[in-house]
Amino acid sequence: MDLRKSGHMMTLIMLYLVTLIMRASFYVTIVVISSTLYMGGALVGWGVTIILGIYPVVELSTVSFFGSYSDKIGRKPIFVGSLFVTAAAAFLFGVTSIEIVAFVLAGLFGIGAAAKVTTTLSMIADCSSEVNRARLMGYYDLSTLFGLAGGFGLGILLLQFGMHPTTILFMAAGACGLSGIIAFLLMKETRVITDTEVSMAELIKKVAGDKNIQKMLPVYIPIISLYGLVISKAEYLIETHFDLSNTDLLILFGLLGGSLILGIIIMGHLSDHLMKRRPFIVVGLVALGFLAYLLVANAETFADLWHIWPVLPTLGFLAGAFPPSAMAYLTDISTEEARGSTMGVYSIFFGSGMLLGPILGTVSYEGWGLMGLTVVVAILILIACIGTYFLEEFSPQQQASASVEI
Repeated sequence: MDLRKSGHMMTLIMLYLVTLIMRASFYVTIVVISSTLYMGGALVGWGVTIILGIYPVVELSTVSFFGSYSDKIGRKPIFVGSLFVTAAAAFLFGVTSIEIVAFVLAGLFGIGAAAKVTTTLSMIADCSSEVNRARLMGYYDLSTLFGLAGGFGLGILLLQFGMHPTTILFMAAGACGLSGIIAFLLMKETRVITDTEVSMAELIKKVAGDKNIQKMLPVYIPIISLYGLVISKAEYLIETHFDLSNTDLLILFGLLGGSLILGIIIMGHLSDHLMKRRPFIVVGLVALGFLAYLLVANAETFADLWHIWPVLPTLGFLAGAFPPSAMAYLTDISTEEARGSTMGVYSIFFGSGMLLGPILGTVSYEGWGLMGLTVVVAILILIACIGTYFLEEFSPQQQASASVEI
């Protein structure tokens, strides 16, 4: 599994576990506030869109600070702090009954996300090398996926089974706070000691000047926009359009989640073994695009997809090639002395997509319904697929492919 060989086995295991808990807490919260049961449905529609807009704006405005500061003082204190900030936001969502306060709390989520993403990716990059980078990033993606699927699915099911939204939010806050304590006690510092400190202007300049990063923009931003669109609309679409029982939902989540997990593990190992990133990015992206299109386009006739059900786990498996190879590619082009700042680039991609996706989703759905959503999904997929054509394979200087063990 390469955790022992990395020399940071306990830190990485704790990082993956804490990431799973934190992501689950976040997505449980997103599901609850997207529901008609929270605040009497006051946030449904543009309210959720505004929250999912404030969150990435705050993330974008603080990510440079957290990224460069983690290069200066270390990853662990910022990482642990991000968990408690996220826990506080989930708790306060549970006690507030005022819409504008929810918008302020979205800013807390943005701060927590900026601190969490830059430090987490930097810690994994600190612990990895060219010969195990994709698989270690893949395990991180698995923990994120488990958190997303577990949190999102758990939130939906708990609401469907009648649990009060406030109770769910308190549980999410408690779990995230517990993960902060675990991280403080069991994780070690991984940073490379350096005096490098990068300002927001310098970070933007770096993004603008690096041709490899420039070529990633049309791939990352449309896909993360698609991700943001799905996150902002999934709960409402399931309540409104999908005619699925709780058992059907469990089967669907199981098919997609299980195949995606298997794909991330196997494709991450193959990416490291072959020392290639671009082919896996392309395959994963195309599969993810087709899968998203099928789900959105067939929302009201989902029973038709059960007739070709093997297609869903197949696409899920192939989609698993994208996350580990894409994150390994970004790490490949980073430098040790400013790794936190480079990982801030990823947060810029993520934040931009999370800002754009919910807005596109709300505008298209309110204007043209499911057909509008389907068209937007298709356009985002097309842009990202075209973008992969211009990516160049990054070849690490170390020629170690022959010695890689899977």
